[in-house]
Amino acid sequence: MRNNALFAKAGNERGLDCAMKRTLSLAALFVLTAALSGCGVRVSDVPRTVAKVNGDPIDAAVYLDQVHRRFGEDVLRNLIEQRIIIQWAQDEKVPPTRRQIQEQIERLKRDGNYEDQVRIMGEDNLWSEIEAVQARINLALKFTKITEQELKDAYEAMKPRFVHGKRRQVLVVLNTDAAKLERALKELKDGRDFREVAAKYADRRFSMGEPIRVWVDLDEPGAMPPAIVKAAKETKVGEVSDVLSFGGQTGSAQYAILKVVREQAKMNKPFRDVKDEIKSYVALQKSQTDPAFLRKFNKRLRDAKIEINIKQFRNLVYAIKNPVEPPSMISPGGRGQGTGQ
Repeated sequence: MRNNALFAKAGNERGLDCAMKRTLSLAALFVLTAALSGCGVRVSDVPRTVAKVNGDPIDAAVYLDQVHRRFGEDVLRNLIEQRIIIQWAQDEKVPPTRRQIQEQIERLKRDGNYEDQVRIMGEDNLWSEIEAVQARINLALKFTKITEQELKDAYEAMKPRFVHGKRRQVLVVLNTDAAKLERALKELKDGRDFREVAAKYADRRFSMGEPIRVWVDLDEPGAMPPAIVKAAKETKVGEVSDVLSFGGQTGSAQYAILKVVREQAKMNKPFRDVKDEIKSYVALQKSQTDPAFLRKFNKRLRDAKIEINIKQFRNLVYAIKNPVEPPSMISPGGRGQGTGQ
């Protein structure tokens, strides 16, 4: 398991998109819950028959009704609180601008996370989520104090995204059974989609049906397994490697196939060049941890005029309008009240 920890460590570069991912946890359901009122509205990418089990069909209406009943209240709360935070930013004359939202999208693209988010959420829903995140940032910049030392500390924590050698982002499928990955490689060579093959052949102890996404620094690979680094160097962008093995000297051997998805040139951006991005990151963190900010937001929740027209969720109004007040101090890694984010 040691090598898998290395993958997790290498793929866990801290930064604004990491904070965003906490805010997007419900977003994958938006596409499904947009049309769950039972009025026959179609949902993009959801066919009338969502699955068949031994020939027995599962109807989209049944599927969407269950998604609605199990997750609809959380999604609705998230949407309401997003709207409140955006309206608050507008009232304070610091609304998120198209330029700010586009800058956040460009950062997601730079860090190799944009395509996954669009695949899960769709471009429109992603835009809406980022708009709410940016509203939080703008409000935190207005109402909280950010010190120079906090910015420098955040830069050091996020440094791998700003200072690195030439690197390649790869998708990795892991398994301890080499024969399974040989079958996976054959399917890939026959034209099967990499994610589909990963879902079929990846060892569930290492991933939940998704390939591991990680940056491999070709100049300073650190603790990354040498076999992975070698394959990342030798495999062309857009292509897949042969089955490779690693870890045999420190434990049971593991096997992998990787696909190189993008390449980045060497980067060495000093603190002064990325200070604005760092400030956005710290502001977002403060919007989730600063007690004074959270109390202001709680007042906006209490004062909001909310009307819920879904009968089984009408009591959600009371939960939103009676938020838990934050303690006087919240640890930097803690979570505060927020937009379900």
